[in-house]
Amino acid sequence: MSGHGSGSPGRGAPPVDPPARRRPLRALWCWSSGRDPVRGRKHTGRFLFSRMLMLPALTFTVLALAGTAYFDVHGRTEDLRGRYAPALVELAHTRVSLSLAQAEAERRLGADDGEPLPQTDLVGLGERYPSLVTAASQSLNNAVQTGALSKAQEQEVRVVSGLVVAYDDWIKWADSHHDSRPLRRAGMEYATTLLRTGSTAVLNRIGVLETDLRAAVADLSGWRAMFAVTASAALLAALVLAFVFVGLLDYVRARLRVRSPLLALYALPVLLVFGVLWSGVTVQHGAQQDVERSTARLGRISVPRAAGPERTEGADGPDAAIEKVDADLAGRLRGTHPGAWVLASVLALVVGAAGAVGCGLTLRQYGREHWKIDWRSA
Repeated sequence: MSGHGSGSPGRGAPPVDPPARRRPLRALWCWSSGRDPVRGRKHTGRFLFSRMLMLPALTFTVLALAGTAYFDVHGRTEDLRGRYAPALVELAHTRVSLSLAQAEAERRLGADDGEPLPQTDLVGLGERYPSLVTAASQSLNNAVQTGALSKAQEQEVRVVSGLVVAYDDWIKWADSHHDSRPLRRAGMEYATTLLRTGSTAVLNRIGVLETDLRAAVADLSGWRAMFAVTASAALLAALVLAFVFVGLLDYVRARLRVRSPLLALYALPVLLVFGVLWSGVTVQHGAQQDVERSTARLGRISVPRAAGPERTEGADGPDAAIEKVDADLAGRLRGTHPGAWVLASVLALVVGAAGAVGCGLTLRQYGREHWKIDWRSA
């Protein structure tokens, strides 16, 4: 009889441990709220002193990481707007101007077996051809001035500039021998080879530069590793900060019998920082996507085969199309108000830093009397 009662389940059995995955969270909560499984709450003076140092340090860490993530995106947007987009606009102008110059030279001197225009004896190549070549050379110089090109690309532009001069010399040589079909044709063929034929031709070289810059634009417009790492670290640090802060409020309420709305008020700027910076990142990323789409549109602008002045000048010409893309992009970028977002982000970071200092000073006020007691007893 004595053995029957002892066999009933649950009586006198040891308590069942919580699931293993809950133990780390329980330990973290005990640490953040100053609980000791053996002695209850931790010593007030030491706990408040540790949180007076830890809370501002965590807050400054969150602010630094979040600010780094934001200004990484902002810096790339500024590079795209101030360097890469203008460089691609200038290269598109160069490509179009040279194509139009070739079409104008063929129109005046006669393509293939055609005959020169009757007025060639009097005015030669006219005014349009030299102005187009000059515009192409100026656009190449402007592309270098944007600062978007690497050293190797700048060297390539210098090579292209030299080839443009050589091309212009052959066109002028053909013009000076326009009354001799073999010489005129030979000059035009040499010029055309320099401009269009082979992988080392001027237009092909410009096309490679445009492709490389568009690839750089696509890279700068994406979510890069720098942003991903700093943003993730900022979010993780913010979660730790929230855990520490909630534990601190629990400790202050239980140990000091204080609800402390002032501490909560000082912590709100961190939420403000995240709201402002994330909104700014969203706007900046949208601007980056606009730049990428606009540079793709620039690459699709070309010169029609029948490229006479009546088809290439005015509002429907390729140069006007380039200017329209450039103007549309500039208008959209101005609409994102980048300067205002930078100012708002800096102010949010400053307010967040002030909140961190305020938290530290408040905890100093709470712990001052306890520290005096500790020092006297020591």
